[in-house]
Amino acid sequence: MKNGKGIPKPPAADATPAAGEKPGVAAQPGAGRAGVEEARRRLALVLSELNKRIVGREAENKLILTTVVAKENIAVIGPPGTAKSYTFDILAKLLSCTYRRYLMTRFTTDVEVIGPYDIPLFVREGVLVRKLSQLLEADIAHLDEAFKASSAVLNALLSALQERAIYDPITGQVLPVKTKVFIVTSNEVPREEELQALYDRFPVRVWVDYLYKSRGDETYKLALEARWLLDSNVQPVASWSDVETLNAFSRALLQSVFPALEKKSFIDIYADSVLSLVASLRAQGIVVSDRTIIEKLPKLVAARCAMDGVNVEVLYNAVIDILPHLGRDAEESKRIEKAMLEQMGEVKRLHDKLEEARAKYFSGALNEAKKLLEDLLTEDVEKFRNRPFIAKRASAIMAEARALYEKIERHLSIIESEREGV
Repeated sequence: MKNGKGIPKPPAADATPAAGEKPGVAAQPGAGRAGVEEARRRLALVLSELNKRIVGREAENKLILTTVVAKENIAVIGPPGTAKSYTFDILAKLLSCTYRRYLMTRFTTDVEVIGPYDIPLFVREGVLVRKLSQLLEADIAHLDEAFKASSAVLNALLSALQERAIYDPITGQVLPVKTKVFIVTSNEVPREEELQALYDRFPVRVWVDYLYKSRGDETYKLALEARWLLDSNVQPVASWSDVETLNAFSRALLQSVFPALEKKSFIDIYADSVLSLVASLRAQGIVVSDRTIIEKLPKLVAARCAMDGVNVEVLYNAVIDILPHLGRDAEESKRIEKAMLEQMGEVKRLHDKLEEARAKYFSGALNEAKKLLEDLLTEDVEKFRNRPFIAKRASAIMAEARALYEKIERHLSIIESEREGV
């Protein structure tokens, strides 16, 4: 369909869940619209402050914060001295949350990690009770070099990581674990068979390297300034309640529908965007597990939408950003990323045009932004229809471009009216 200016008009992409469209699902769940927006604003500040201090890792920092909002476990893997632990030390301070870190070795005992038995109580009353350690009662628990721990410790941790519970074989107690997010940092991916069950409990993997390898020498000056010129006394800019607000919102999104998108559900849109992409990856020999598609990736994509806004552009970008980090190792992650980039092709050019127009709009160059969008909106996206994932991605970009174009036209119309009034 075309408007009066000959520019194709795709359906609107911006959408929020509709109240009453599904039983128990509201337009803005949890803290309400204002609460969600305020939590979103504060977590954006967290990300901004984190990026100032952990330089050159903007994408990794955003993935880490997305994983925290989703309350998923995450592994950060890279050589020593790459700010793995430092990143979480800073993040915990910015979030003002309870955070415990424990360096694990093959000599670490399960009592150190899980917690001690209450011996005085046993002596007084003959009742043996285990008390959980602070590590298992924190908002975020950081298991530094967990893959080096003994099998006894690892076996005890498996249920804590998956079920958030400890099954004590001595007392028969089932101890609920209060920890919301578990982090493991390691110098390498574990290869031993007996460690694979533990490794699988950390579905999101972030790969870091030295800055000169991953970002270039010019990043070092920024890193030096961040380390020595910024105030070392990191102040909170958010709280754990903000994480809880966006987590509740993201979970409600998974059950929501979108009137602006023909009353499609979040799951409909997610499936449309993911399944064709996964099929193409599998055709190239890249296996994406059912657990990843059904359980892990939807939670992470919903968390990203809770952070960045609920629209198709954000959802598609989240899939592209997150899916490579669900690979088994860095090599598989790169294969997934390469396969997706090969598919993106010309769509990336459309995305770059939209981002350039956005930059012009925010700088106040409305006429320049309008011209860029006019050029973009005349692009023929029908040529992508035989590639479903790409077609949907292109349609989302065009919908975002249309919404921005109409906003600019309204602004220009107001400016013109004011001039005529003068």
